[in-house]
Amino acid sequence: MLRQIVKDYELIDPIINSTLQPGGESASPKELIFHIMKDNAAPIEVLDIGFGKGHLGEMIKGSPQTAHWSVDGVDGFEGSCNHPALFQRKVYRHIWHGLAQSVPSDRFAKYDIICLLDVIEHMTAETAKWLLRTLLSSMGENSLLFVSTPLWFYPQHSQQSGDLEEHLIGVPASSMMALLPLMYAMNHPLIGGFVLGKRSLDFIEFFHPTTDKTFSYEKGMYVANAINFQCVPGKFFKLS
Repeated sequence: MLRQIVKDYELIDPIINSTLQPGGESASPKELIFHIMKDNAAPIEVLDIGFGKGHLGEMIKGSPQTAHWSVDGVDGFEGSCNHPALFQRKVYRHIWHGLAQSVPSDRFAKYDIICLLDVIEHMTAETAKWLLRTLLSSMGENSLLFVSTPLWFYPQHSQQSGDLEEHLIGVPASSMMALLPLMYAMNHPLIGGFVLGKRSLDFIEFFHPTTDKTFSYEKGMYVANAINFQCVPGKFFKLS
């Protein structure tokens, strides 16, 4: 169930008496957001799923080329939705507290870019695949899905009650590249960012994450090198 916290940049339903702190640091190659659209001057609608501390939204609104974009956010962690400093800066137009699985699928069609940065590794393999399929099938024909995830089983556990921070799966580079991304990039330590279009829906059955906690960084690098995944931080690679 979704609970709207911010509407049209105004706080309408604050979470009170919560001791939980905003969470969700992401090492994903967020700068890829500036290279996704053909025309950044267009009025772009962005949905940031799992916005955490709001760093992606702040990047978008802090850049002269994208400051006019409208950014909405969804986060399942109460602490992220109890962040007065973020609300006061009016970074996110609308904010909902709830899981991505609770967002009505028809709502996804209104966005030009849907961002899922460092989210799927916190889900079971079945839920992650379901969510990717749902987003790809529900988004607009010309919309794009920006996904990032560690390309190995990055060990991480919960830090606060209910923070959803535990990692449940690892995603090999081969699994993401099998979705035929239009563009990709990576950051250390082997955190891949991928831009997917509607065509990726035809290849969703090749998305095969693993629950094997021995799928280490070294093994992730072996897989990445085997498929010629370009492990060059700070560079963006376009595919046909």
